[in-house]
Amino acid sequence: MNPSDPKQGEREYYARKGPAGIAHALGKPFSDDRCKFNLSNLAALFHLLPDSPQRVLHLGCGVGWLSHILAQQHHEILGIDIAPEAIAAATRRRDEAHLANLNYQVGDYEGFDGTASFDVVLFFDALHHAEDPAQAMSCAYRALKPNGVLFAFEPGAGHHDAPTSRQAIKEFGVHERDMPVSLIFALGKDAGFRRHLALPHPADTLAELYHPAYHTATDQADLDLKKIDHTGQITRQVARQDAQSEIALLWK
Repeated sequence: MNPSDPKQGEREYYARKGPAGIAHALGKPFSDDRCKFNLSNLAALFHLLPDSPQRVLHLGCGVGWLSHILAQQHHEILGIDIAPEAIAAATRRRDEAHLANLNYQVGDYEGFDGTASFDVVLFFDALHHAEDPAQAMSCAYRALKPNGVLFAFEPGAGHHDAPTSRQAIKEFGVHERDMPVSLIFALGKDAGFRRHLALPHPADTLAELYHPAYHTATDQADLDLKKIDHTGQITRQVARQDAQSEIALLWK
């Protein structure tokens, strides 16, 4: 990698992944082994967004699979990504679908120049790739209208040392930072955000409630007890303050 360009790995990621990698990314969430996790997060985002169409800035949008879905929900989307091949693929798909409310731009989201233009800023598995997360958060803050909200769906503590992260760093030279909500909130406070909220990833909640253990129940009483137990696990999960992987919301 070029030491004078610390973002080279991010910039060249999709070029190095090639057509097969781009096709896989375009097929998300269904093409990915994290399908259930991403679908759950997508449902949570739909619930959290206001019903009225929002102007959304999607930072680190990749090939735009999520931007595309949000545009189909009638939001006005601008997707930014540093990888030209990703934006080219996203643009082709947009044009094929004739989505006039969806735009893309090749760019470094740490230097995005937008002032009070957006209702929502979205990081979806993207902030942890930043060279300078503080700069990225400051750009997100500036881009929001007063009372606008930032959503961050990011991996928590331990992500950097996960085997898949170590492999991506070695193979592609990308950043794979730990990005717990505590760090996101600290960055947000420094950027100027007024308040914040952490919510558990819905995939964890759904996996607990809709559990295959029900199939092992021996009778109705056992089945009812299993439901009580799994419902209690959800309550404890929502109430705990030390979760490693959560959704972060911050308001300007």
